[in-house]
Amino acid sequence: MKKQLLTAALMLTGIFALTPSANAKSVMDSNLTMEWMNTDVAPLELEARQGFGMGDKFFLQNKQTGKIEVWDKTGKIDELASGKGTNLTFDDAGNIIVRVGDFNTDYVNTRNEIRIISADRSVVKDIPLSGIPKGRLDFWGHVRGNVLDETEGGILYMGVAWQPFIYEIPIINGEQDVANTYNYSYFSPFKVNGQFASTSIISSWKDVEDLAILSPLYTATNCNSIQRLSLDEDENWVHDSYFITPRHSGCAGFYIFKMGEQKYIVYPSGANNADGFTISKLATKETSENEDSDESVRVATKYSEQKDDGNPMYINNAYFGNHLTAEVISSTQAYIYQYYPKGYLAKYLLTVKGTDGVDNLAADNKAVVMGGKGEIIIEGEASSIEIYTTGGVLVSRNNDNVKCVPGIYIVKTDGNVTKVIVK
Repeated sequence: MKKQLLTAALMLTGIFALTPSANAKSVMDSNLTMEWMNTDVAPLELEARQGFGMGDKFFLQNKQTGKIEVWDKTGKIDELASGKGTNLTFDDAGNIIVRVGDFNTDYVNTRNEIRIISADRSVVKDIPLSGIPKGRLDFWGHVRGNVLDETEGGILYMGVAWQPFIYEIPIINGEQDVANTYNYSYFSPFKVNGQFASTSIISSWKDVEDLAILSPLYTATNCNSIQRLSLDEDENWVHDSYFITPRHSGCAGFYIFKMGEQKYIVYPSGANNADGFTISKLATKETSENEDSDESVRVATKYSEQKDDGNPMYINNAYFGNHLTAEVISSTQAYIYQYYPKGYLAKYLLTVKGTDGVDNLAADNKAVVMGGKGEIIIEGEASSIEIYTTGGVLVSRNNDNVKCVPGIYIVKTDGNVTKVIVK
């Protein structure tokens, strides 16, 4: 039975179009291309710490002005009235859900009120949330279903810092179903049971993945671990396993999506907290550690922006960075939207070749160039390979595995030019 009713007791090809500045280098795998990038959002920084992209636009919640700012590649194009909270998300139907109460550390009074804005912007509804205790959570994850649907509705999952509970909040026809709102005792697999940090994200999708949690903990922070939860025999949400996320780095942002018959997950990666991201095939394992074998599920990586001297372009973003969403457009293609507070917002196209939408990343016999830790690896067929420093010095010729010091390199394979980062 449900635990508690609240009424009774949640691969590297350089793409250089629209780089962040004249001296930054956007580098990513060959199956990722950058559609556009806009760096005008950088001054927003802490005031707009959460946002998402869809439909060639970004929606950024500005807690100082109490507005959702709507941006595209040209800049800010619109504003939607919201409130002075930070929480912003959307459901499977594209409806926007935003917290309208003042930013504070306690969920009390109007802090519990949310606004629902329909996908076509024709409906705006403000509703209170009942049964949410004192505490703080700055980010919401994806909301399952359609919160404006009159029959099934949607479900918002959330937690509260300092509380060991997940709250399951059904919203039907734009109203909370209080009688069927539940909380579950959350027992973390880490050192402290259930204490969510303010950067925790709890996401759910209809027909994609039931429940996933990114939960850094106060005394045992592990920002690289996204948990999969499942229902036990008593219909309580419990820890099931960890999603395999090679190269993961960063406490905010992840998104699960499906192309064809294959599920994927996109999440932050990189060394500077972290404006890069990686896409992997969705898979799980028992431990939260990153291992070399995890690379087998990696599909694509967009690397952190680098200056000409190889240093990071964007740093010191704390936990507010790298919000990622996906918009599937076919069985082999999806748009990836990235909002990096204090940096930029950008839209990318992911193309995964093959009839199953998964493998065959090095199709058409083209060489795939990869930069690793202290090495450059070339996979596939190439009759000519040349590796140069950015200063034009030849490092190697016709070798497919070259040991080298960290930096940026130019790799030529049969006339194709790739810029590679070696860490």
